[in-house]
Amino acid sequence: MLEKWGGSRTSLATRERIRETIGVIGPFAVLVVTFLLTGWALRATIDLGTEPLMQYRLFFELIVAGFVISLLRSKVGLVTYGVFGPIIISYMLLESGVFWGTFLFVNLFLIALVTYVTIEPFNLGTAHRIGTMIVTVGIAITVIHLMADLRILSDTLDGLGVFFPAIITGWYADRFARDLNERGWRSPSIRFIWTIVSILTAYLVLRNEALVNWFIHTPEAWVAVLVANVWFGSRGSLRLKEYLRFRRLFDRPVVTEFFIALRTRLHNARTYVARLFGSDRNYLEENDVLAIRRRNQYINEYNPPELNPILDKVSMKKAFHDAGVPTPETYLVVEELSQLDLAERLLEDREEFVIKPDSGYGGEGIIVVTGRTESGAYDTSKGTLAKDELLGHMRNIIEGQYAEMGLRGNVLIEQLIEPDDFLLDIAGLGVPDIRVIVFKGYPIMSMTRLPTEESDGAANLHMGAIGVGLSIASGQALGGYQSRQKWFETHPDTGVDLQEFRIPGWDEILEVATHATAVSRLRYAGVDIVIDEELGPVVLEVNAHPGLGIQNATFEGTLERIDAIDSLPPSYELKSADEKIELARRWDENGWEVPGDAE
Repeated sequence: MLEKWGGSRTSLATRERIRETIGVIGPFAVLVVTFLLTGWALRATIDLGTEPLMQYRLFFELIVAGFVISLLRSKVGLVTYGVFGPIIISYMLLESGVFWGTFLFVNLFLIALVTYVTIEPFNLGTAHRIGTMIVTVGIAITVIHLMADLRILSDTLDGLGVFFPAIITGWYADRFARDLNERGWRSPSIRFIWTIVSILTAYLVLRNEALVNWFIHTPEAWVAVLVANVWFGSRGSLRLKEYLRFRRLFDRPVVTEFFIALRTRLHNARTYVARLFGSDRNYLEENDVLAIRRRNQYINEYNPPELNPILDKVSMKKAFHDAGVPTPETYLVVEELSQLDLAERLLEDREEFVIKPDSGYGGEGIIVVTGRTESGAYDTSKGTLAKDELLGHMRNIIEGQYAEMGLRGNVLIEQLIEPDDFLLDIAGLGVPDIRVIVFKGYPIMSMTRLPTEESDGAANLHMGAIGVGLSIASGQALGGYQSRQKWFETHPDTGVDLQEFRIPGWDEILEVATHATAVSRLRYAGVDIVIDEELGPVVLEVNAHPGLGIQNATFEGTLERIDAIDSLPPSYELKSADEKIELARRWDENGWEVPGDAE
């Protein structure tokens, strides 16, 4: 049935689409109009070109710097230590000048870093470690301030406004040092360099007084920044850095791909407006590469936030044990400091085990214990450690060192997996694992992560491990990739051909991956599996935020496969796990060209 609406005959489906759009953008539109009217009211009441707003310049500078650093992160792809931190430190440079501001930041950072190294052997808890670093940084700030008062250093450093931003360097040093321990030097060094770049960029923008003054006096610009933040933040397009990261996946030169993407974005912007008025015009994809923003949109859509409290390693281990998902045996869960005596007794009784925080990213906080020395110390993935050092690490985990926002954490002590000879012979050392990406119950992409000497035996790509893409259809190897933007035909240490092997027991691996995902209730996830020499495939964890490097390992973009699954009729949600696996393997053989009827 068609009805008269807005001067034209519009279908009920179009009307419903318009209602949904209004429901999404309506509240934000009200916020935008409120800001605009507020700015106009100020303009009508006072002369914005004179002094009244200038005394609040700091707040407007905060807005401008925040927008600049947000763009650097979301559109350029710079990975920095936070957003707010670089903004605050850019004020330090603004107050004291770029030379002395950088001098102050670097010196305080080094002092805090030396403090961290000095107190590390004491295995302090998180609160006292941070407290100690604040003491040394605070005293250092006082000394530098006194030297500026005595004109030993530049008088640009004698203002207290310079030093309050500087205190954040203590946090930077702590985070940097912990990242060095967990990830090696390369990843945190790059992040720190990009943080410095973002600080300098924000400083250069804020130093442009004409630009900042114009922004202060132009209410329309306030609203423009508000809208731009929401618009850019909601787009799932590739960042500039991702064009370089995934350049091997493009059929055309990167520059050509970039301009085609811009043209596609303009088309989609026009399509968005046209669809508001009933058009059936279709959106276009820029390419098949899954960008981090698009991945996050899928996560928000398909992984309900109410699942977050039960996705920690401890909760998932309990669920796996209850549901019969093969997973390493759990020896002990330590939830309180008072339970460390239980952990101490376990350490005395066992020589091989794994210590994990119940939260963390990219293997953070995991210590693999492989045996004991003659002196009674432990051989671990972090070198030789004494019992007290392992207990100190557990204390840090409980006190929130790896927990989100520093909340308390739990310690998981579990069975050490003995890897099957097949993948171990290819890698030569460490514990190789297999990651399977599962979307709506369908396995869509997979790789095996092989440790190297460069990664010090860890199966983490950011530390130098090799990711080898695997065919979903058969488990056939597709070639190797390292996150340094290197591709390999053979393993750099063992010389094994990375295109000539096929994972044994592939059927069982896909079954275990889909079973684990079903237990987690996640609809978009990465399942990490290790093949134990006795137990076969066992699940280490289900990751609700799987990384994107798997696209380089498989030489294919993930987006085409996700779209193929998304296009399926609703009845395909109800198919059994075995049916979904069989269909995914068939579609993988056909290049993920899912027929219109999906049969």
